[in-house]
Amino acid sequence: MSEQWWLSPYNDIPEVAKELINLRKQIVFYDTTLRDGEQSIGVSIGSEDKVRIAKALADAGVDRIEAGFPSSTPDDKAAVIEIVKQVKNAEIWGFSRCNVGDLKTCVETGVKAVVCEISVSPAKMRAWELDEATVLTRIRDAIKFAKEQGLYCSFFAVDASRADLRFLKQAYEVAVKESRADEVVLVDTLGVATPEAMFYLTSQVKSWLKIPVAIHCHNDFGLASACSIAGLKAGADSVHVTVNGLGEKSGNADIADMALALTGLYRVKTNIKLDHLYPLSKMVAAVTKIPVSPLKSVVGDTVWVKETGSVVAQLMIYPPAVEGYAPEVVGRTRDIYLSKKSGKKSIEYALNQIGKTVAADKVDGLLAEVKRRGAKNRGIVTLDEFRGLVQEVK
Repeated sequence: MSEQWWLSPYNDIPEVAKELINLRKQIVFYDTTLRDGEQSIGVSIGSEDKVRIAKALADAGVDRIEAGFPSSTPDDKAAVIEIVKQVKNAEIWGFSRCNVGDLKTCVETGVKAVVCEISVSPAKMRAWELDEATVLTRIRDAIKFAKEQGLYCSFFAVDASRADLRFLKQAYEVAVKESRADEVVLVDTLGVATPEAMFYLTSQVKSWLKIPVAIHCHNDFGLASACSIAGLKAGADSVHVTVNGLGEKSGNADIADMALALTGLYRVKTNIKLDHLYPLSKMVAAVTKIPVSPLKSVVGDTVWVKETGSVVAQLMIYPPAVEGYAPEVVGRTRDIYLSKKSGKKSIEYALNQIGKTVAADKVDGLLAEVKRRGAKNRGIVTLDEFRGLVQEVK
């Protein structure tokens, strides 16, 4: 156990470590909160807020920020232009379909890098009334145009996890070998792949191409982070994330989950500053009006709160007994709440918080009053209420 991380010893045994031989020593973080995150139902982020969020993302160490889809609205285009002007400590990317018109708009914003998308699965192609030949032509024409404009270009294969493997390989090869795309993205658009499937698909893509591969996973089955890590274990170079796991449908892989897991569990280097994640989450939640669960890992309001008496007792004696890592790792602090679940150690802590003492023979009575009040409140006993109970007991 290190000074601030208290993890499973089985993470490091040879049988486990051999599964990580293709995991990169450093992972690039690509944040798509301002595009895919804004596709969350009911979310519309204004230009000023987009700039504020982009600055916060850059300050948090995000390597690449997808500033938006400039062709969607004039306001979105204006926001991307402002982000390019004002944010200098991260790469600013634009989003485009495999469409020359979209790419021209991206060029007008001043971005130097774009992600260029088109559907590659039978279901998606049927919905858009596309055949394979048309898809390949659009990939070829769009990416060639992007490269002619001097853009760094990543080909984004929509619904790749449901594509025919033969056609997926053909699409990637047209993008890279014919049209000179600089990178590709393996996309689980509907969150329907298992981690094992994402490992397999990533391994296949890495065997076909000798360029960087990014992973973009959705959370429809609750496995976006697990699938993203599986892709990284297979040798992917970067991961697409959003703040608070925002995104289309059930959202995307969450930046906090990914940063903490890679840093702590996998000991992979990233540029993410873990102590910036909580205020970043709060900012985005306020702007989008989508609340974050208090139980959410890293950024939830009660993640570092203990309430049950037995847990509080362990915490006060030896924190590693009830924590996998110290709150200081992510810029948080511990707290203890009083309720019907409290124990004597909880009372001891609360007395210290309010600067009061009671006789030893009064502690049991005070604890009983706290439990009674907690049951009556159907929740927490505040410190102000506790002060009153202390006075009553005295």
